[in-house]
Amino acid sequence: MKNKFLILGLVLVATVCVSLTNKNSITTRHVEQHFTDTQYACMPCGSSCDKAIYNKPGMCSHCNMKLVAKSSIKFKQIEPAALCNFIAGKGQKNIILLDVRSVEEFNGTAPEKFGRLAGAINIPVQDLEKRIAELAKYKQSEIVVYCSHSHRSPRASYLLTQNGFTKVTNLEFGMSEWKNKVKPNSCTNKLYVKQ
Repeated sequence: MKNKFLILGLVLVATVCVSLTNKNSITTRHVEQHFTDTQYACMPCGSSCDKAIYNKPGMCSHCNMKLVAKSSIKFKQIEPAALCNFIAGKGQKNIILLDVRSVEEFNGTAPEKFGRLAGAINIPVQDLEKRIAELAKYKQSEIVVYCSHSHRSPRASYLLTQNGFTKVTNLEFGMSEWKNKVKPNSCTNKLYVKQ
C-alpha cells in the first residue's frame, strides 16, 4: 500500500513538473504508464503456482496456463468447515452450489466417490463456457463453486467472474477433503450427500 502511494506521488510530481516546465517531451500519459506496474498471476488452476506473481504476461512456467492480470482474479475462497455457517448466514435459498465435476463424479458413478452437496447444479468445467447462459439468472446471487480437489473449481470461478458474476466463492480443497475437514453435525449432514 505504501508503494502505491509513493508511485502515485511520483506520478503527481512528474505531471506537475512536465506541465510547469513544458520543456520536456515526456507526456503525462507516458509518465503514468512508466510508473504503473501490472502484476500477473497464473489463471487459477488450484495449484501452488496460483500464488506466484509475475511482472509481465505470458504462460505459467509450472502448469502452462495463461498468465492473467492479478487484479482480474476476484473470487473468494472458503474452507469446507466454514461452508455450513456461510450458507446458514445467507440462507440456503440464496446460495447457488455449482459442481463443476464430470456427470459421473456428480452422480457417484465414477471410480472415486467423494460425495456432493445437496441441491447443487452440475455443469462440468469443460462445458461451462458454452453453458454459462444457463446460469445468467444467478449473476447477482452468491455462487459456491466446487470440484473434487479444487483444481477445476478455481478455473470455473475465474470464468464466472470474467462473465459478470459478482459473488463467486471457491470451495478450497474440494470434496475429496470433505471428510477430513468437516465435522458431522445437523447442518453438514443435510448438506453432504454420500455416494
